[in-house]
Parts: sequence; structure tokens; C-alpha cells
Amino acid sequence: MEHIILSLLTNNGYLDVNRELLNLQFLSHPEYPSLKSITDTLDYFGIDNLAATVPKEALDQMPNTFLALVNGERGEEVVLAEKKRSDIRITKADEKKEKISEAAFTEIWTGTIVAVEEQEKSGNVKSIQEALPYFIVAAVASASVIINFSLVYLLYTALTLVGLYVSILIIREDLGIKSKAVAKVCGAISKNSTCGEVINTKGNKIFGIISLSDASFVFFAGLFLALASIGFHQATLLGMSLAGIPIVLYALYRQGVVLKKWCALCLLIAGILVLQTALLLVTFEYAWYFFKEYVISLVSIFALLYIGWTYCKSYWESHEKLATTETDFLKFKRNPELFKTMLKEQAVINPNVIPEQLRIVFGNPNGAIKLQGVTNPLCGFCTAAFESYDTLMNTYGNDIQLEFIFNVPPNTDNKSTQIASQLIDLYIKDPKKSYAALQDWFANRNVDAWQAKFGISENTMVLEYLEAHKEWCDINDVHYTPASILNNQFFPQSYGIKDLPLFIQDMILELQSEEEAS
Repeated sequence: MEHIILSLLTNNGYLDVNRELLNLQFLSHPEYPSLKSITDTLDYFGIDNLAATVPKEALDQMPNTFLALVNGERGEEVVLAEKKRSDIRITKADEKKEKISEAAFTEIWTGTIVAVEEQEKSGNVKSIQEALPYFIVAAVASASVIINFSLVYLLYTALTLVGLYVSILIIREDLGIKSKAVAKVCGAISKNSTCGEVINTKGNKIFGIISLSDASFVFFAGLFLALASIGFHQATLLGMSLAGIPIVLYALYRQGVVLKKWCALCLLIAGILVLQTALLLVTFEYAWYFFKEYVISLVSIFALLYIGWTYCKSYWESHEKLATTETDFLKFKRNPELFKTMLKEQAVINPNVIPEQLRIVFGNPNGAIKLQGVTNPLCGFCTAAFESYDTLMNTYGNDIQLEFIFNVPPNTDNKSTQIASQLIDLYIKDPKKSYAALQDWFANRNVDAWQAKFGISENTMVLEYLEAHKEWCDINDVHYTPASILNNQFFPQSYGIKDLPLFIQDMILELQSEEEAS
């Protein structure tokens, strides 16, 4: 289902969302794949969204692209709805697309939607970076064809690129990266097995060392590099193609006789190699000495490719395993009951040490969430903590009272004490300016530049604040920074303050419900 969330964001101008992080946050949600898991994921990225049930008559007022809850064959399901003139194109979680009339859509639509605020689309650097390898391959192939143009060369290069693409699909199947389109192709050939089952079968290795998926990729990648580097020498290419025929026969024997299962992608590779060989045999004009000239070059190309690919594949496999482990871990970590239990086990602070008039509080003084951050301006780790506080304030500012407690030396010549003093001085005059100064400090952390901009306090009143804050630290045994306290209890050490957004919305609703009940 994550692909329809990504499409929703892309269609509404959110082009820089990290796909891996999106999948991680969505798949690890305790209530996946509910609407709440979708809205919580959007909240995590700071994307304004709305989940609501609206009258069906309001369809014309809906944005051009939104998520809709519809009645499907297996009950209610979330689909991506795109308004196309008088029709609605829906994309389901299994990637099936269907174009229906507005009237047909309103019949299956429950009226529930998830919509995001549209933003202006800009150049997507990330998409360009992802597409760059394909542009390079296309450019090299085009240049090579133009320089050595002939119909035979054009056809052979096209078959090589198709073979390379199919080899990549086989590798994805080998690594367990599933694709609905590939599943359909494989299912059309064999109803009782998938391509992945055939590809991953034990014993499916040449000489017990090289898997057929690796051999296919290295072969076609090597062909492409040979075409780009030594040009179109039929004898050379024919020798390479003939060398691949025994591997094709071995693969067909394994599937037809031993496994009695067929892999559509593998058959495509076999077909491409046979076509290439036939094309060269029919049009062959050159002597075999061309092949001898390039033996060393070819051996070097394939050896380097195989070594490089083996390393890359190992890294890729590790990355996929790590991603799966990370998702499972985060799913466990996001369990709200676990977080509540661990929070309750933490020590409770004495909240009454600092007099009300000496507190530095931002946000809503009556907010359901009371968050206290013990900080020191020159503490390196305090930057990440402040960034988390700031993110929470931007998203849940109306429900949070954020209090800063400065743990700094009493020496007024100390730079951290000077910065804290000026922040307090600004707070006395205008809390908004003080918070802006806090943001500026943790964004740049340049003492001279910051003091030149905001000044050095000479207000002796701030010393009373600092003494009260120091007393709070002593009484509550907090002699380090940063420290975070949530509703008068220390934040669990097994979690970081950056994890609070995972639970804060549920906490706000729960605390508000308790307050209303009382």
C-alpha cells in the first residue's frame, strides 16, 4: 500500500520524501495498514493532512488526488483516487488501476478521505539522481550506435539492453524484492510456482559457484561494455554468445527436467541470447582473428564486472536484511503499551522547585503534554535534542508546554552562562524573541556571531533564574545535558526524544479524554 501513499505525495508536489524512510515509518506502525497508520506517517514527515468523512455530494470539491476508503470485493480498502475530467482513476494496494465514472465511484466510496495540502512542484534532484544511471546507459548506447551504425548493430544493442533489464528483474527476484508486474508475467507461464522459487532453488549455480542470476547480469553487462569499448566485432560477440549457449541449455534442463517448473524471466533471457546468436550467425562476415585480439580485454571486463558485482550484491543483500530488521525493531519499539510501561518505570521529578515566575515556558502553558528540556548552550548533543523539541512545537504547539531548564556554571564569564543569561533576558522582555534566539543559536552555534546579533545580558535579574534552575538540577540529580522529562517523568533511556512523535498524538488524545472525564 505504501506506493499509493508515495503517489499521493508525488502528485501533490512532495517530491523529496525519502522513500525508504516512508516505508519504514508506515510498515512499522502498530496499526498498519489502517488510515491512522497513514495519517501518522504523514504527520511524521510534517505534511499537513486531513482525514475526514465528507458527504458524497462534495466529490467535486475534493482535491485532484486523494486517498479514499471504498467498498471492495474483500471489504473496505484504501485506494488512490485521481480525478480525470468526468472520470475517476483509482489505484488499489495491489497496484491494479481502474478508470470508472464519478457515479460508479460514489457508489463504492464510503465518504472517508485522506487528503494532503498541495504544494508547488519544483525540480526533483532526487529523481534526477535516481534516473542518472539510465541516462548514462542510454547516452553510451546511442553514441555507440551512431558511431558504428548498422541495422544489425542496432538490433544487437537493443537485445543487449533488454537482456540487461530482464537480468536486473531476475536479481530483484533473487533478493526477494517483489514486483506485481513480474508476478503476472511469471504467473502466465507457470501457475504453480513463481520466478523467485525457480531462481532461488538450491543447486541453481554454475559449477556450484556462480548463480544463474549473477551470470545473466554479468554476461549482458559485459556485452554492453564490450559494445561500448571495442565496438561491434561480430566474431568477438559471436564467440561470447556461443559461450553462453551451454549455460542456456543447462538452465532449460534444470527447469524442464529436474525442477519441472518454469521461470518466465529465465526463458526471456534464453530467448534473447538465442536471438543474438542467430542474428550474428546470419550476418557474419568477419574473420575470427578479431576475437583473438580482444580476449584479454574481454577477460578483464568480465572479471572486473563479476568481482564488482559480487561486492555490490553482498552490500545490497546486507542492506535489505538490515532494512527488514529495522522495520521489525521499529514495529516493536512503536508499541504504545511498551512505551507507557517504560515511561512509568522512570523516576519522577520534583516539579515544584522552580517558582512559577522563574520558569522559561513556550507553547501552551495549559497543554496536555508537559515537556522539560535540561540544556546547556555549549552542549554538542543538545542540538539534536532542541531540533526534536522544535519539530514537536511546530506540529503540536497547541498541545505542548515546553520548558527549558538551563544547567550552566554560576560564572558569568562562561560563554554558556552568557548565552543562557541573554536568552532569559530576552524571554523576560518577549518570549517569542527568546525562542527565535534559541533557534538561531542551535542552528549556527557561533558564539561571537550570536552575541553580536542578540547581545550580552547585563540584567542581574537573570541570575535568580539561573540559581533556581541550578537548584532544580541538584534536587532532581540531573548533572548532565541534554535531559528530557515528559509529564514529570524522565524520558526512557531506551528511547530518544526523537521517538516522541511516534506516541505523542495518542498521548494527547488520552490525556484530553481523561481531563474531559474528570
